[in-house]
Amino acid sequence: MIFSLAILGSFLLYLVIGAVVSRTIKNKDDYYVSGRNAPTVLVGGTLVASFLSTVSFMGELGFSYDGYATVMLVLTPINICGYVIGVALFGRYLRRSQALTVPEFFGLRFNSKGIQAIAGLTVIIGIGFYLIAVTQGLMLIIGQLTGLNEWQSLLLVWAGYTIFTMMSGARGILINDTIMYFFFTAAAVGGMSWIFYRAGGPSAAVEKMWSLPDRPDALTWHGLTGPDAYMGSPLQVFIYAITLGIVWMLVVAISPWQSSRYLMAKNEHVSLRSGLMATASLALIYVFLTFGGLAISLFNPGIEPSEVAFIWAAQNLMPPVLGVIAVTGIVAAGLSSAAAFLSLIGFSLDNDVMPWIASRRPAVQPKHGGIRLTRIAMASVAVAVLLITLVAPPAVLTIGYFAATLFAASWGPVALWSIQSSKITRRGATWGIIVGFLAVGFLEGIQKFGGITLPTLANPVLLGISASIIAIILGNVGQPHDPKVVAFLHSLREVPPENKSRLETRRTGIWVIVTVATLILCSALMLVFYALPTF
Repeated sequence: MIFSLAILGSFLLYLVIGAVVSRTIKNKDDYYVSGRNAPTVLVGGTLVASFLSTVSFMGELGFSYDGYATVMLVLTPINICGYVIGVALFGRYLRRSQALTVPEFFGLRFNSKGIQAIAGLTVIIGIGFYLIAVTQGLMLIIGQLTGLNEWQSLLLVWAGYTIFTMMSGARGILINDTIMYFFFTAAAVGGMSWIFYRAGGPSAAVEKMWSLPDRPDALTWHGLTGPDAYMGSPLQVFIYAITLGIVWMLVVAISPWQSSRYLMAKNEHVSLRSGLMATASLALIYVFLTFGGLAISLFNPGIEPSEVAFIWAAQNLMPPVLGVIAVTGIVAAGLSSAAAFLSLIGFSLDNDVMPWIASRRPAVQPKHGGIRLTRIAMASVAVAVLLITLVAPPAVLTIGYFAATLFAASWGPVALWSIQSSKITRRGATWGIIVGFLAVGFLEGIQKFGGITLPTLANPVLLGISASIIAIILGNVGQPHDPKVVAFLHSLREVPPENKSRLETRRTGIWVIVTVATLILCSALMLVFYALPTF
């Protein structure tokens, strides 16, 4: 009963925030990018919140519970580097463009409404998959905690994030994400600390995890061995971890649900600080989530499906108050991500895709209905997601990772290349996005549905990135440079006066020190409780 009340309370808080914030929305700038005046804590909070979701608290934690905690920790340091790389090489330039969406940035960069529409279409499809995965995860959580059946849980979840997002747009998401950030950080650190305590303390827990009979070698660098080792040989696991780490580094650096957060920042120093805040936060959270996920198996090695391991721990291992915080944190992570994803899809449909479609039909003039049409577009997307989720089998981690790989391959090379070089042309960028997107979709599809297993080194996303780069190079051949495109790139490279402020620079320096200190703390925890006891 207490968990049901906690869930109800989190939904009510969610909707109250949406209703209050909706009264401050005056124009598209407010609705799409929160007026471009957000401080570091809000931008950093939404970066982490839009990254962490049910994919993290259910899919990835279940992966750790199954016996692959250290594999998650191998790839985590690689992927969180994406924040520093992303904001330095892409995010700050994205903010300078003053675009409302990331696809609009591509349209401005290449002076092409067509490439803006194509990028927008990939947002609708790719993030649509991710939204389905997050919705499935939330549906499982609500059903597990309240006893509602699947369709009742789905309707509750769907209605909650749809109403909130339509009311408040980016500004509501920014505020809500930051509140939720504190909830799920407390859930990860507090909840998993209690599990270690129940296991006899961190050192005792690690010692016990080394000798788990059902999960042999779970704490080795390659994770689980034996008949249940579904990830393959140690070499295959290692290649998987490095590959996925690089993929997620690109996702963190350029994906629309991450890079679009910089469009809301008050200035470039805020963008840089928020990236540092996200790096430090995720490093700390994942140390607790991964080892804590495996530690749950000390108490119950047979949780099915493994994606509900944290929920089982909240209900059966933690004291009521901490269990409520943990459950609320998981729900918060899912709701915040779902709202962010739905908003991005709705924004791209209204701002990037529909105007291009209307412009291709001379008899139909594009209509500019401001926020109202954006809300209509968002509602249409939400209904489609609801119908697909009703019939799609649950696969939280699989669908989430698939959606991420689409953007790593299709957007990664184009986004970074478009800032660092003036030689990439409109045609090259267009084909880079299309070919990367289709290559990953096709290769993942034949593995999932065609019964074909590709060699370990022929990872679909690596092949997709390679295909995207080749398509860019070939597309560039024989293409003249548009003077408007070159002029726009030069304008992006002009350093804003605000960047030269000594006060702002000192504040950014403090964030650098805090981030480095947090990373040292995480390394020390790993050294004391994991590495040294091994010898």
